[in-house]
Amino acid sequence: MRPTFSAETRRRLQEHDPKWHVKAILQLICTILAFNALILFADATAITNKYYVTAYNNWSDWMPLFPVLISLIYNPVTFFLVLLRRRGKPIHPGWHVGFHFLIWALGIPSIVFSVGWGWFWWWQPVYYRYRNGSIPCRGYNFWSEPCQPAIYTVGRIEIAANVFLGLL
Repeated sequence: MRPTFSAETRRRLQEHDPKWHVKAILQLICTILAFNALILFADATAITNKYYVTAYNNWSDWMPLFPVLISLIYNPVTFFLVLLRRRGKPIHPGWHVGFHFLIWALGIPSIVFSVGWGWFWWWQPVYYRYRNGSIPCRGYNFWSEPCQPAIYTVGRIEIAANVFLGLL
């Protein structure tokens, strides 16, 4: 599929950056990854707020939203700015480096804290069952999946969201 830009825009893009196709595809991939991570982190925060009234773990789910939102806004804006508004004239490389540094500077601590304080660290197997097969949800079994299914859902969502943020 060939882009439907004017010949002048294509000439300028090719003249200033011969690899603009690859960069445009990478920006599109980053936008899709950021959108997926945004949905997953927002979902994890909503489930945590619904089932647990404590503020213990919420900050580790919404903290990664900052680099995700910056990436989600920055990549499409620069893509359309270069192609439509500036008609192929490049943006200064310092802007790209600065924004990507900002995304990584916010993203690395976000991943560290989100993984370090994630709900999946509370997962444990069922240690004790009654003879009839029922599971007592106190003591050793309190954090098991049959007793606390919400933390297993949130933990899986957090793992997936951190993978998307790491790829971003």
